[in-house]
Amino acid sequence: MARIGRELLLEGLAAGALPEVWIRWPRQLGDLMFALPFFGALREDWDAAASAAGHRLRWIAVGHAIGAALFGEADPAFMAESHIESGGQGKPDPWHLLRRWRKERPAAVINLSQSVRLALGGWMAGVPLRAGIADNRLGLLYTHAFRYRDLPIHLANRYAPLLEQLTGSRDMRWMPVGPDQLGGRAGLDKLRAAGWDGRPFVGLAFGTRGYNKRWFPERETWPALARLLQAQGLDAVWLGGPDEAELGRELAALAPGSHDLTGRTSLPEALAIQHEAYGNVAVDTGLAHTAAATGRPLAALMGGSPDHLIAPVGPRVALLRGSAVDNRPGESEGFDTVGSSAHRTSPLRVLNALHALAREARGEALEPVP
Repeated sequence: MARIGRELLLEGLAAGALPEVWIRWPRQLGDLMFALPFFGALREDWDAAASAAGHRLRWIAVGHAIGAALFGEADPAFMAESHIESGGQGKPDPWHLLRRWRKERPAAVINLSQSVRLALGGWMAGVPLRAGIADNRLGLLYTHAFRYRDLPIHLANRYAPLLEQLTGSRDMRWMPVGPDQLGGRAGLDKLRAAGWDGRPFVGLAFGTRGYNKRWFPERETWPALARLLQAQGLDAVWLGGPDEAELGRELAALAPGSHDLTGRTSLPEALAIQHEAYGNVAVDTGLAHTAAATGRPLAALMGGSPDHLIAPVGPRVALLRGSAVDNRPGESEGFDTVGSSAHRTSPLRVLNALHALAREARGEALEPVP
């Protein structure tokens, strides 16, 4: 049986390796957020062990644009560096890393993607501790390898075997993140510039490339929810990436007085806005997972997504799924549902679920209907 990774880490530090832990994060934002419970538990264990040995670890992020961008504005005490490597099609350049790692060898490289380049670079540089996914037959390049793909368990739980190899424990828990860790405070400045006057607001993350995850008909459901929020004194803030900017403008125009920041924030800025929100509503998209990570109430419309594998991870998440079949004549007529059942969840149900989570956050129970 392989030795506990913590022991190799300390041996590497004693032999002169730099007190650096490089982590190659997954390509997709949701997958990255699922890795945070692993990261939090690993960091707590290794930071304590390194400190006891007289070292202070520097944690360094590397990877695809999204994976690295989340940490691009982070407090250096949380993530010392964040690198978007350009090795073609946004992939890390192993030769750049190899040159750096050979000159100044880090204590550990952990590959949470299936990047052959990172595995090869760490092995060729002789990094003392190398951990990663072995599904792509790269296990021989690692000191600690684990299976990740095609398991019938939630993606976050797939990291538990690796955590056990590296720390001796499988104990993972939700890791809260916000502006104190990831920065992004300029997001609230952008929200003020868009007309926000400080009143409570709800973040609305409507966009995704997975059309079977959407809340159809979008030009009816989302503006209706925004108007319900406004009628109760809550502002509606539209959030999303550049690909969703056109639809964001349309939805905001259908709910006058709402604030459209779609395509105008960085990932840390969007997360900082979600962190300050009364609550958030999202389809199964990356911003659903960042919202859950803040700990604020999240009503997540799951559409066609498998809840047991990819549901957002956080303490105040309500998963909403419509009925498998229509509840009334004509409920699915006039638009393509693309296999999603989200359209059978009404804006009123979403609003009520969000309020229920907010009451729970305050430690209050809902009163029974007379």
